[in-house]
Amino acid sequence: MTKIIAHRGLSAIAPENTLRSFEPMLDYNLDWFETDVSITADGQLILLHDDKLDRTTDHAGEITAMTYDEVMDADAGSWFGPEFAKTQLLTMDDLLSFVDDSGMNLNLELKGVTGPNCSALADQLIAQLVPYLREINDQVNLIISSFNPVMLMKMHAAAPELDYAVLYDEGQFLDDWQLIADACNARYIHIDKADATPENIAKIQDRGFEVNVYTVNNLETVETLSDYGVDGIFTDVANEIVAPKVSAAIAV
Repeated sequence: MTKIIAHRGLSAIAPENTLRSFEPMLDYNLDWFETDVSITADGQLILLHDDKLDRTTDHAGEITAMTYDEVMDADAGSWFGPEFAKTQLLTMDDLLSFVDDSGMNLNLELKGVTGPNCSALADQLIAQLVPYLREINDQVNLIISSFNPVMLMKMHAAAPELDYAVLYDEGQFLDDWQLIADACNARYIHIDKADATPENIAKIQDRGFEVNVYTVNNLETVETLSDYGVDGIFTDVANEIVAPKVSAAIAV
């Protein structure tokens, strides 16, 4: 059965990668969600998708050039709507608390670290991240993904026991895809919906990988990909695809 993965939480109804988009997931029959981890200039881990804060906060600039205090001062909600004003970005401590309390499975995407100090910060990100991940309950399934093969190789060297996924940009699922996947010790292949043809899906699965497709917000496409037999689908509208839990439905 195709698993539905809430992409950055329920990010169509609340600010992505915040508790405001994570907590509503608990009202639905969802088992999986996805979020992104990056690092500040002073070496603190923060959940943020973009290299810069500009799109999803009231602050501007690259996260790798900002301190933890500067980043945590950002309003990560008002851009989405006034009712989300003063929403904060999350730390790994926040993420672990949510995972422990919810029991949800997690796909954690490693962001490619930018800036002049990128190599040192990338090593620092991984060194700090691994102990957090080893605290997660054994009953929670965990996938570590990235578009950046270097980040995946560094991460696997530090934590070979984890499951890894290579993300391929749209149009970049090329003939050498398995060479990259094998170098990253990947178990999962994550491809754009535009590349999710029956031929590509069969090729990936025939070679022993699982295939998850991103980011699918059209319900007909979700059905089509499920019929193709993909293993998972990332979506911003998981609340429109899966049923609410009985208690939540009654409350409505």
